[in-house]
Amino acid sequence: MDKELDTPVRGDRGLGSVANALRLIEALAATPEAGVSELARELGLTKPSVDRLLTTMVSAGFVEQNGETRKYRLTVKLVSLADSVRPRIRFIDIARPYLVELSERFHETVNLGVLSGDSILYADTIPSSQMFRIDVRAGSRLPAYCTAMGKAILAFSDPTTVAAYLRDFTPMAYTRFTTPNAATLREQLAEVRRSGYALDEGEILEEVCCIAAPILDADGHAVASVSITAPRSTFHKKLAELTAVVPRTVERISEQARTANVQPGAAS
Repeated sequence: MDKELDTPVRGDRGLGSVANALRLIEALAATPEAGVSELARELGLTKPSVDRLLTTMVSAGFVEQNGETRKYRLTVKLVSLADSVRPRIRFIDIARPYLVELSERFHETVNLGVLSGDSILYADTIPSSQMFRIDVRAGSRLPAYCTAMGKAILAFSDPTTVAAYLRDFTPMAYTRFTTPNAATLREQLAEVRRSGYALDEGEILEEVCCIAAPILDADGHAVASVSITAPRSTFHKKLAELTAVVPRTVERISEQARTANVQPGAAS
């Protein structure tokens, strides 16, 4: 293991404080309970620093003190957090084989995304094997209105969600192809509902294009979407095959997720 991962992070402010708090949680997770001195030795921090961290974690509800031993232990609050994340992880596990299938067929970047506020949150991504490729890291966010995944989800969202999105719609022109206004976006969403897939033809980067299809729940509402991203030079050569294969593959994800009764969960 890289030794830098185990190096104590000194200081109680900013990122150092956050990193030490996370290391404290990991240390407590490895034992039923521990005292301040034990934790200070384990983490390579001073006892006053550990005491301050514990006070913060206790007030936040993540740690509690055993009244008899005066030692500290984790609370079940962490379990509730894990439970909230578990559906999203399982959803990604269901989708990933199909993402790999698309990646191996088209040799382009494949993404899984969910709507988070007015943005698309990239939940999973498989980079292209091509020398020239467009990569987006999992956890990245992009505006929904100028991404294929965003349009695919919005087109199949409930009317209240779409109305709220359009009401607050204030587009930024990233390129000359970016969706310019709410009226145009409404027309695009109507076309996505007709065709079953959405396109982004250079709306964020002029030479980058995408196609996406929605993952639907039992009510026909989008809970996520899958996209393929490619350079403009190759995208249009593959477009006929993409429009046939991507919606069909994503429908298989929808069917399996519905059968397993799994959804990605709320993204914040």
